[in-house]
Amino acid sequence: MLEIAAITLATLFATVSPIDISAIFAALTSEYSDKKRKKTAIRSVVVATMVLLIFAILGEALLSVLGISMASLRTAGGIILLLIGIEMVFARTSGASSTTELEDEETQERQDVSVFPMALPLIAGPGSMGAVMLMMAHASDIYQQATVVVCILA
Repeated sequence: MLEIAAITLATLFATVSPIDISAIFAALTSEYSDKKRKKTAIRSVVVATMVLLIFAILGEALLSVLGISMASLRTAGGIILLLIGIEMVFARTSGASSTTELEDEETQERQDVSVFPMALPLIAGPGSMGAVMLMMAHASDIYQQATVVVCILA
């Protein structure tokens, strides 16, 4: 169980990229009061956590309804993780863990950035959603699945 916890935490750390997200959060909320900034941060994390938990628990059923096999999701998830890793090594941005110009413009018009772009797609993006589904599929028993859920909550 310790192995699956370590793998899940490392995968989520790589896909969520909390250091990058904290810099983006600071930039997007620079004109907020401390109280509003704290409220926005909490709401972003709660929404992203709920989305990741939904994908962890119901993701495999959703994939079967859409006709996507777990093998193809593993392949796509591996490619996404590879691209994120290359992005980290070469310090380039592909949009997977940062905002685009269009998203930046939209956030200037919005009063609340907690759900978009903070929770979705920055914290709970396609990479982290795919990762939690794969981790749950890889977990062989209820204890390992509970470990994955606890890691998402952490």
